[in-house]
Amino acid sequence: MLKSVFNWILIIGLLSLAGCIITAICRFFDIPFTTFFTDFALVSFGILIVGAMGSEVTKGQIEA
Repeated sequence: MLKSVFNWILIIGLLSLAGCIITAICRFFDIPFTTFFTDFALVSFGILIVGAMGSEVTKGQIEA
């Protein structure tokens, strides 16, 4: 169960990172886009790191 939680956290972090990249591209080309992803960029990065570390730690464990 813990393994699946970390996998979901990792997926959410990757989606947030993709949102940050899309926001940066839209800002570069002066296309109006939401600033949600840039406002919470540090939080998104933290979620990604926690998900990646948790997935790596639970990778070798057998689920009960």
